[in-house]
Amino acid sequence: MRSPIVFLTTLLLSGTVFAIDAAGQRYIDQMTQGGMTSVKQSAQSMYNTGETNTQVLDVAAEVLLQNYSSASDPDALAWVAKALGKSHNGRYYSALKEVADSRADKKLRKHTATALKEIGAASGDQYVKGGVNLHASSNTKAPAPAPTSSAKNQAANNAAVAPAKGAANGLDVIRNGMSMQEAFDLVGAPTSTSAKATGKAWIPFNYKGSDLVRSYTLYKGKGRIVFSSASRYDSTMRVIEVQIDPNERGYP
Repeated sequence: MRSPIVFLTTLLLSGTVFAIDAAGQRYIDQMTQGGMTSVKQSAQSMYNTGETNTQVLDVAAEVLLQNYSSASDPDALAWVAKALGKSHNGRYYSALKEVADSRADKKLRKHTATALKEIGAASGDQYVKGGVNLHASSNTKAPAPAPTSSAKNQAANNAAVAPAKGAANGLDVIRNGMSMQEAFDLVGAPTSTSAKATGKAWIPFNYKGSDLVRSYTLYKGKGRIVFSSASRYDSTMRVIEVQIDPNERGYP
């Protein structure tokens, strides 16, 4: 079945181009190159990190406006609405109000109404449907010719010394609120890791159970990322601090 989410090929942002980092580009790719599961994952990350880049948020608004009336997974779009609301950007008031006043899924309308309250009021140029140009299909490429024996050997040698996925990114692309897996996707695996319980682990009435354990991931020559447990009911470790240090030796 054809995915309800279409691929992004060009961005028309009222003639304005904003710088976008690796994390923001990753959110755009997730929202436009996959289905509703990818949209939900991206929106949750945007919400947790407090995404404010207008270029990223415009893509989110377009995805919401194009899909709210017939979404197969309204929960995914509810997270998109929440991410827009958390930005506190009045540019998205009209888009959210359109969804809140529609006959869309009840849960989606509820979360969109809450997002509207977070924004408060419309301000500046309002985002309107079509502000980001989306196309229904991706570009296709002709298959590459089969590699020769020597080319295969060279490729194997290159693979042996290739850096891990995301290794080219510095720790400055990491944001508070990112999950551990998201951080690793962006900057690669750490040189070493360690973990320790915090003092909150011994508080008897800490019912939520947040920040019971902290994990320290060390990157040689880059620095370290500190993660904390979200709650006793959620095992996801999220970024709470990034320490940039070119002198980091990479080991505890």
